Amino acid sequence: MRRCSPANVVLFVFLAISPALAADLPAYQAPLVPAFYGWTGCYIGGEGGGAWGTSNHTAESGRNAGRTITGDFSITGGLAGGTIGCNYQFGSWVFGVEDDMSWINTKGSTSDLAPFNINAVSTTQQNWLDTLRGRLGWAWGRTLIYATGGAAFTGADVSACPLIGCVGQSKTVTGWTVGTGVEYAFLNGWSVKLEYLYADFGSPQFINPPIQLGPVTVATRNARLDDNVVRVGMNYRFSWHSLTGPWY
Repeated sequence: MRRCSPANVVLFVFLAISPALAADLPAYQAPLVPAFYGWTGCYIGGEGGGAWGTSNHTAESGRNAGRTITGDFSITGGLAGGTIGCNYQFGSWVFGVEDDMSWINTKGSTSDLAPFNINAVSTTQQNWLDTLRGRLGWAWGRTLIYATGGAAFTGADVSACPLIGCVGQSKTVTGWTVGTGVEYAFLNGWSVKLEYLYADFGSPQFINPPIQLGPVTVATRNARLDDNVVRVGMNYRFSWHSLTGPWY
């Protein structure tokens, strides 16, 4: 009779129970990888939301040059408009350029401070807002997270109203903007986004030369203006691939 060595016995037992052990072990699951979604293409869309910011009128000349007329005061309002842009995707990186034009009604007023006419009310208002920006994003399937920045343009009105009338000036003001956002493609070609922008327009000059209203002189002023914009939007993208095949 042939005798079994201890090593052979151990090997035999291991082979006998290994299927049962394997059945009890959890199955390995690979990390979830989102299905590829191509962001390359041009798009149009609409957007809307709210805006708030700060203004400050400062005397530009005269014996009070450099002194604040108003101190800081808030401007608030809403906006709505349209968007056009193009993206190019390289791996998970998405590069793009975007322009949007919005109607905006941000406005704020405050009484002037001494030594200026404390019975006068000064106002800053915006009528439209346009931004032309680059975008750099990271795509995770149908989700795109991006940073954005570029030039900003706005139609600004600045006025001063003593007790005997009002004077003012409107002009187009140029500044810069930066922001961030997230966009999600919920259908082939359609996406929604949530975006924040900060726009700085510096302190452009208004009411030059000074205007005399009876005994009151309305001073030339530099009007500080900045915006914070939070908006949602919806875009429809014309994929370059749609010219030769289905969306993916």
